[in-house]
Amino acid sequence: MSLISEVNGFLDNVRYEYPSSCSGLPDFFKSLHSNYERLRSYKDEMEFYGFRNPYYVIKGVRDSWKDPFFRQTATKKKITFDRIQYSLAAHRIALSHATEAIEVRNGKRRITGEQAFQNASDGETGCNPDGVYNLSVLPYLPYRGEYMLLLSNLPKRDRYTYRKIVGALGQGKADRPHSRPIRPSRPASSRTIPTVPLGSEFESLLSKKAPRSDAAERSSRHHDGLIIDKYVRKCVGIGYAQLSYGEFIHDLLNYYLKKSRYERERYTSIFPGVSVDAPLHLFGKFSRSIEKKEELEGKLEDLKIHEKTTLIGAVAYYLVSNDEQRTAEMFNMPFSIVSRALERFRTLGIVEGKQLISKRTRDFLDHLKAER
Repeated sequence: MSLISEVNGFLDNVRYEYPSSCSGLPDFFKSLHSNYERLRSYKDEMEFYGFRNPYYVIKGVRDSWKDPFFRQTATKKKITFDRIQYSLAAHRIALSHATEAIEVRNGKRRITGEQAFQNASDGETGCNPDGVYNLSVLPYLPYRGEYMLLLSNLPKRDRYTYRKIVGALGQGKADRPHSRPIRPSRPASSRTIPTVPLGSEFESLLSKKAPRSDAAERSSRHHDGLIIDKYVRKCVGIGYAQLSYGEFIHDLLNYYLKKSRYERERYTSIFPGVSVDAPLHLFGKFSRSIEKKEELEGKLEDLKIHEKTTLIGAVAYYLVSNDEQRTAEMFNMPFSIVSRALERFRTLGIVEGKQLISKRTRDFLDHLKAER
């Protein structure tokens, strides 16, 4: 059996039973992870045999790309490799949702993440209140790499949602400078000279002698998208297209409010490869809650006070939304916990409102500032 037939046969047989609650996550994760590892080995083998760029003409064989058999085989390789890429992206997203969702409790011990799957039999399996996940996305991901089939079957409304999500994730492609052509100047008394771009080498030489200002350099650059990997972008779009754009934005906001910058830099998420910096333009007025959260984290770090990241995010969200019920639902905690944290922050003077309640506390904070 050829590698193409083997890979397509394996992908055609990928099936999952999606968990309706967190208690069914261990079995789902086990089968998901097993297939993911096999897909990775297939991808490595296909890359070794040149499936990534199958149209590359073999050195010494002239005009081989014109041969119908060569082009037909190359097309099959490309389609199969793309199918593997979409399947891998879908599995990465699903694994991240499952890892964020699970929690195992054994008495007072609380285990989350991948360790929870390893210790699932040692305690009671439930949902992680601090996790960022959405199990309703799982049935809509292209696990078999059938991205184009799913996209073509979407109704008009869902297709519009898909385009909106992919556009939000991919705004501003590669971060590359776009230089304007340098045009030669002419004396006012001379005859008209057509203004044409100079050669690239001479343009480079002039730019080194007279570099542009920082503002001009920034204005001529495109910024990276939220997710660079196009396969992940499209799989996220397909997964959320049948839910709603609002649910996608809600989960994205949840991620930036519940995860610290340290966690975003080092660990994966339900949006694999997403930018560490929050896309504030997507969140409307709630972009202020992310800015407030980062401000509170910085002030607490200066005071050498540790607080739970989720709690800081909940306080920041409440200060912007002023909605107790919505804050409690979004962060899976009683509002009384958020209220007590807000009072502590006001007592410390890092949130506007109630000032320091005693001279002793004020002297202690002044002492900490003097040590820095």
